[in-house]
Amino acid sequence: MFTRDKDAKPKSDDRIHETVTPLSDMGAAMATLPSPTEKPSGAVPRVASVAPVTPIVLPRDKNEIKSEAKSETKRLIVGRGISLDGKISFCDRLVIDGKVEAELEDCHTVEVTENGTFKGAAEITGAEISGHYDGSLTVRENLLIRGTGRVSGTVRYGRLHIEDGGEINGDVKSLASTKP
Repeated sequence: MFTRDKDAKPKSDDRIHETVTPLSDMGAAMATLPSPTEKPSGAVPRVASVAPVTPIVLPRDKNEIKSEAKSETKRLIVGRGISLDGKISFCDRLVIDGKVEAELEDCHTVEVTENGTFKGAAEITGAEISGHYDGSLTVRENLLIRGTGRVSGTVRYGRLHIEDGGEINGDVKSLASTKP
């Protein structure tokens, strides 16, 4: 019924006319747009879409950077099924759910979970033991041994808390009693 010759050139009415205005002429292009009350008279120039602008990042104040760094903790988590052997330094919080044989240096707190095992030496601020700890342990503030916790070796503590079922064996002394 309706056929069209493939080689025939389309009439000017069949083609879509589109005018893209460069950003430098944006003001002029906006001025040529008809107002909402005017009826369009012929072809209306189209304005090219504008890509989003990437914000400029200014250098930050040194104090702001320092306070941001303090809020970020240096945390190490040794997951279940993982073994770690060596020396651990400058860790704010060490969470052990696997097996660790190490010497802790400049670490703040240690948590040995119910599935965790620690063997080695640590001088820290606080500790919570729910698993097994074997070695030398010095806790300047609070040492908490949970009901499932087992601690053995040389233990020095500021304050000691042991839940029912928790065990501590070895050379155990309060830091208050060791002061001259």
